[in-house]
Amino acid sequence: MTLVKYRNDFFTILKSIIEQNEIEQFFFWIIDHYCGISRMDYIVNPDLKLSNDQKENLMNAVSLLKTNMPIQYVLGESEFMSLKFNLNSNVLIPRPETEELVSWVIKDDNHYKTILDIGTGSGCIAIALAKFIKNSRVTAWDIDEKILSVAEKNALKNKVTVLFELKDITTIKSNNKFDLIISNPPYICNSEKLGMQNNVLLFEPHLALFVNDKDPLFFYLKIIDFAKSNLNDNGKIFLEINENQSIGVVKLLNNAGFYDIELKKDFRLKNRMIKASFK
Repeated sequence: MTLVKYRNDFFTILKSIIEQNEIEQFFFWIIDHYCGISRMDYIVNPDLKLSNDQKENLMNAVSLLKTNMPIQYVLGESEFMSLKFNLNSNVLIPRPETEELVSWVIKDDNHYKTILDIGTGSGCIAIALAKFIKNSRVTAWDIDEKILSVAEKNALKNKVTVLFELKDITTIKSNNKFDLIISNPPYICNSEKLGMQNNVLLFEPHLALFVNDKDPLFFYLKIIDFAKSNLNDNGKIFLEINENQSIGVVKLLNNAGFYDIELKKDFRLKNRMIKASFK
């Protein structure tokens, strides 16, 4: 099989599954990942003959994409803040709005020395902050060893030091103090599943995504309550939020005594992140 033959098959098989504006990008990601063939290599030599191993890997990728598996899980990696992260189905795929949250923290940085990331997943938030906020000490929590194993490998991959700990924010009591607490907790109501795509519903971990409709602010309440006792003077909290729950999160922060509360819109002009100060 030649490269151009694979490309033609790729488009024919997947054109009804993958958006037109993504399918070409996915093709080039896949040939680069499995074959080390760049876009320019393809343009210069589209008739390059693939080895049997290359063909097997490339066709397996097509089979996985046919099931609606996200490209990031097919490749086992994703990019976040220009850093590479390994992924598997135990952790969420990093999103652009989370990059915006982290960028906001970095621009806001007033010499944060101690940082806590609650619900770290792949470790993308904690690792990016450790990378870009020099001399910070970053701690990251999650509730499952399998999740922390992914995050620990990503920290090694990106050559940063993060203290990963098996902790549950819903039960933890701690005397440790932090300059900054950040979290992207579960915030999608179960009732919102009907409007979501299969590539999310079938493959991404539901525990990291969904909350009970009767208590949609459950994790925010726990995080904010913890932050009240565990932020240093003039410490800050940054949260990614559900646009439909932004007013509720603001009320929780107000009631807990936080000040300078600021909502921020994402690139889609939706209220998707919030910061606040304490004491």
